Amino acid sequence: MANPKRRISPARRGNKRAHQKLRAIQLVRCSNCGSSIRPHHICPSCGFYRGKQMIVGESA
Repeated sequence: MANPKRRISPARRGNKRAHQKLRAIQLVRCSNCGSSIRPHHICPSCGFYRGKQMIVGESA
């Protein structure tokens, strides 16, 4: 079986894990009601997507 010949240093270990960080969620304004939503998602408060009513919400 394959075993490592040398111990991985903390710097090399950190470089391997550098791409595993969490990213902040991108938010945009809804063009209809102005609330913050994720891009390319239906607005949960008004139900609009790209200027069209997709879901009938409580405020509609």
